[in-house]
Amino acid sequence: MSDNLSSQRQLRFSELIRSLISEYLLVEDFYNFSFETTSITISYVKMSKDLRIANVYLMPLGGENKNKIIEEINSQKYVFQKFLSKARLNSKFTPKIIFYLDDSFDEAEKIEKLLLNKDVQRDLDG
Repeated sequence: MSDNLSSQRQLRFSELIRSLISEYLLVEDFYNFSFETTSITISYVKMSKDLRIANVYLMPLGGENKNKIIEEINSQKYVFQKFLSKARLNSKFTPKIIFYLDDSFDEAEKIEKLLLNKDVQRDLDG
């Protein structure tokens, strides 16, 4: 029972962090970023069980410059942590943020291409 409650708490906290970071990307001006932050999608956030670490998965629009963007945004993650510390999270501490590229779109595209392959179609039908 407690595992289910903690996972529900993790999910609620994850969604709160996701919406706050998304909002911050839209509202705040990041003069030191070499990219437009409004073109970044925060796909999802995965919280650690103790809610101390927020793994934030993002993807820039069209996937352009994704490696440069993830490197730069991780180097500036303290800006986001400071913003979260000012938000009322109803938590004893502000989670440490780690940004990752969300490669699920790329993986889905690879699978779709595989499924459209004639040899794979033949095997599925046969």
